[in-house]
Amino acid sequence: MRLKKWACVVLALLAITHGASQRAIAQVGQSDSVRVLTIGNSFAQNACRYLKEIAADGGVILEIGTANLGGCTLERHAKLAKQFGEDASQRPYTRNTDEGTFKLSLQEYLAADNWDVVTIQQHSALSYQPESYHPYIDELVELVRRHAPRAEILIHQTWAYRPDSPYLREHDLTQEEMYQRLAHAYADVAEQFNARIIPVGTAFQRVRKTEGRKVVVPDPNYDFDNPVFPQLPDQTHSLVAGWSWDKRESKPVLKLDFKHANTAGCYLAGLVWYETITGRDARKIQYAPNGINPEDAAFYRETAHKVVVKQRAKR
Repeated sequence: MRLKKWACVVLALLAITHGASQRAIAQVGQSDSVRVLTIGNSFAQNACRYLKEIAADGGVILEIGTANLGGCTLERHAKLAKQFGEDASQRPYTRNTDEGTFKLSLQEYLAADNWDVVTIQQHSALSYQPESYHPYIDELVELVRRHAPRAEILIHQTWAYRPDSPYLREHDLTQEEMYQRLAHAYADVAEQFNARIIPVGTAFQRVRKTEGRKVVVPDPNYDFDNPVFPQLPDQTHSLVAGWSWDKRESKPVLKLDFKHANTAGCYLAGLVWYETITGRDARKIQYAPNGINPEDAAFYRETAHKVVVKQRAKR
C-alpha cells in the first residue's frame, strides 16, 4: 500500500510539472511579445541574427538578451557564475538597453528581466561529447530556475561542421556522425530537464540531405594550391560561411570557416527558433534577408516548419 501511495504522489508531481511546462509553452505561443535570454556563444548569435525581423514579420515583438561569450563552453559559463559568487566584480556579460550598456554576471542577467525563455547550448566542438555537459549544464539549469523561475528553459541544438572541416578529419568524424552524436547528447539533457529542443542542427542536416542541396567540397574545379584573389571555390547551398578572403594581412589570405552559419544558415536557424518559441508557423513568414532568393527562402521556411513539427511530436 505504501508503494502504491508513493507511486501516486510521483505521478501527480510529474503531471503538475508537465502541465506547468505546457501552460508556459501556450502562453509564449499566444503572446505578441516574448523575452528571450540566450546562454551561449557565437552559435546563439548566428541563430538570433535575423530572429527579431522574422518574429516581427509574424507579429511578435521579440526582446533578446545575450549572455553569450565567444567560444564559451557550458563549463566556462558555470565557472564564471561561481566566480561571481566569490568576487562580485566578475561581470563578463554585456547588456545593451535604452538606458545604456551594462556589465552583468549571469545571475544578474537572469534576474534583470521577466524572461519568457532562456536557451542553453554546448560549445560546438564539444556538442557531440555527452560527458562534457555535466555537471555544468546541471549547475546552469539550477541557476535559471533560481533566478528566472518563470522562464521556460529551451535546449539550443547546434549544428555539425562542414564536411571539409579539419576538425572532423583530425577527430576521425564525418559530418553525419557528428550530427547524430550531438543530437543524442542534446536529447539526453532535454529529457533530463524536461525541456524542449530548438532543433537547428536537425534542420541543417535535413537541408544537407535534400536532393540537389548537397555542397560539393572540396570544389574539384578550384586550385587550392594557387588561389587567385578574389576568386572563391563554389559553395552553392552551403549553410556555413566556408571559404573567404581575409584582407587584414599584407596581402589577402584564403581562409576556411567551417563552423559559423552564413546568411542562409542564420536565416534557417532563426526560422527554427521562431516556430519553436512562438508556436507560430514559419511557413507564413514573408521576410527574408538580402541574398536569399524567394525559392530558397520558401524552402528554408518549409524545412524549419517540418523539423519543428517533428520535434514537437516526440514529446
